[in-house]
Amino acid sequence: MSQPQDHDPELALLEQAFEASPGNLALAQLLAPRWQRAGRWASILEWLAPLARSADAPAELRACVQQARQALGGHTGHPGNQGQSCDAAQNPAQNPDPKASHEAHESHESHETRARTSATSQAPAFLPEPLPQQDDLQALSQFAPWTAEHSSVRLADVGGMDALKTSARMRIVEPFARPELFRKYRQKAGGGMLLYGPPGCGKTYFARAIAGECGAAFFHVGIHDILNMYVGNSERNIHRLFETARAHRPAIVFIDELDALCKRRDQLRHSAMATTVNTFLAELDGLGADNEQLLVLGATNVPWDIDPAFKRPGRFDQRLFVPPPDAAARAAILQLWLAQRPLATDVNDTAIEALAADTPDFSGADLKALVEDAVSALLQGVLQGESERPVCLADLQMSRRRMKASTTEWLAMAKNYVEYANEGGDYADIASYLESSAAVTSKKRFGFL
Repeated sequence: MSQPQDHDPELALLEQAFEASPGNLALAQLLAPRWQRAGRWASILEWLAPLARSADAPAELRACVQQARQALGGHTGHPGNQGQSCDAAQNPAQNPDPKASHEAHESHESHETRARTSATSQAPAFLPEPLPQQDDLQALSQFAPWTAEHSSVRLADVGGMDALKTSARMRIVEPFARPELFRKYRQKAGGGMLLYGPPGCGKTYFARAIAGECGAAFFHVGIHDILNMYVGNSERNIHRLFETARAHRPAIVFIDELDALCKRRDQLRHSAMATTVNTFLAELDGLGADNEQLLVLGATNVPWDIDPAFKRPGRFDQRLFVPPPDAAARAAILQLWLAQRPLATDVNDTAIEALAADTPDFSGADLKALVEDAVSALLQGVLQGESERPVCLADLQMSRRRMKASTTEWLAMAKNYVEYANEGGDYADIASYLESSAAVTSKKRFGFL
């Protein structure tokens, strides 16, 4: 086609189909109004004008070709008359004079040649401006590390989860802080680590704390930064991300919702995603590059959907289960969300610890919602005429009775994977948590048992 770049991906598919079958009138009828709106008059004359001369060409197609000729300063006859002359040129039975038919044909061909070589084509004033040739969606993503303000979180700011923080410090923080010691034992800082667990439990916040402890450049990458609708651009975005991160080492790349990018290839519906997965694997292996002091952190709620190739040693071989916060962490989270609010005297440390003990398997997001619900109910009463008062323990307890843990469904699903798909021990941490959890106690039975 004369102008291959276009905003509309559907138009690009139509053009490819028409180029493969240029005599298809149905495709020509679909292309004509789109090219007309885009002001692509030369394309109309080059590809559609020959079809407009056929006896069965629709009137709309002939009118479109005629309008293109008018836009390019050519023939200005009426579309109907033009259609008749075209028919006569194509059908010798209607034009018994072969010389006149030949002259008409040459006249049309010479006019189309002049139209295609016209350098000053202008669309009529009543049509919209031609679409820009450069599609913004084709542009590759730009990656930059977070500022110091975003990376000011430390592991001490994470309430509770002492065992998880100890594991992260040994596996991640110390190799970055003391690279000489680890290099002596042929251990490198970097690699890949997968954070997994139920939603709302602070995986993203925990990753920020790790970056703050390491003093490393932190790249927070969403799936929208990687995936692109144009074939090949997703792979280029992955390569650009790793090249940028290597230039800022020591660096941590955090990819949220990793399962959308690293989905099992036997579950992919589109073959284009398979090449994206392969490119990501190659970048993790550091083929042709050095990934030392480059840590790739991934977070997911469905670790069982991650392609097994990502879990082998050297890639995301280190995995940390981020469970719902324990009692101490829940108390710290409640304290955080109750701070800077007017509180009654009965909302003290003892009461908050008791409330934390009464919220097993609540995520951090659940606890925030509990406090917000209690405050919203109080404000609703004030707006209805009640007197202003501080938040009391009864408000929090009533909100607790209205809520349940959002992690229960995830834990029930995880329990099935632990029981029936844990041959390699990938979900041993989940199994240990479930043994001490009250969220999922009954074993599902099948049939009539």
